[in-house]
Amino acid sequence: MQPSSEKSAMRFLKIDNCNIQDLSMRDRRVLRPEGRPEYHLLYILRGACYVGEPGGVTRLEAGHLILYRPHERQEYVFRAVDGSVSGFVSFSGTAADEILGGLGFSRAFFAGADKRLERLFRDMVDEFCLKKPYYTENTAALLLQFMSLAARGAGGDKVMRAARGEGIAEVLRYMHRHYGEAHDVAFYAAMCHLSVGRFAHVFKETVGISPKRYVLELRINAALDLLATTNLSMCEVAASVGIEDVNYFSRLIKRHTGKTPLAQRG
Repeated sequence: MQPSSEKSAMRFLKIDNCNIQDLSMRDRRVLRPEGRPEYHLLYILRGACYVGEPGGVTRLEAGHLILYRPHERQEYVFRAVDGSVSGFVSFSGTAADEILGGLGFSRAFFAGADKRLERLFRDMVDEFCLKKPYYTENTAALLLQFMSLAARGAGGDKVMRAARGEGIAEVLRYMHRHYGEAHDVAFYAAMCHLSVGRFAHVFKETVGISPKRYVLELRINAALDLLATTNLSMCEVAASVGIEDVNYFSRLIKRHTGKTPLAQRG
């Protein structure tokens, strides 16, 4: 039995309709002066969409998303000559506006030609069409994941734009794989082709703590895991995470957890 429309309207996030359309056979013109009662999101996979705005028409190419809010005028055209493929999803829900606001969604923005985005959208459409048990929950989860990834691709957050442009993500990956190695901040700064001061500033803005503190916490967490799950001696655990002084290691664990390394044993 399908839930009533009243109950559906009370959902946190609910997809009302979605699909992917091949628009290469003929022009497709849409004009809804009063819009739709729910949110309507277009995702241009191939080709282009010509969006009517008060100041004229804007051509948006593949990788763009176009968001229409409830009862907002909709006017757009897909021309067959562009060989366009477009996805759309109409959705509602009590948290929809808050989610969109939190992700910084604007009317139209470029999220990039990311294969993961397309895969998520196609998975969402498949779930909606097949309507297997709990498809409403799964499609909502896929939509949220899709929008989150799109917002990340749009680079709406200034700090994350700086992080991508200056190589902080690559440094973080290196730190996680090589936390046992002894490197100073200058080593990581060189990876990003930045001065030590600039690197330290961008890193702290991006991650929330200094590079030195970040590596130290990686070492402590790895040590705690080894203490709890292996029979390695305290000296061996300390050495494995890049700390040669066992007395310093012991004080570090006690200061961080309130317990001695011996008390961490599983």
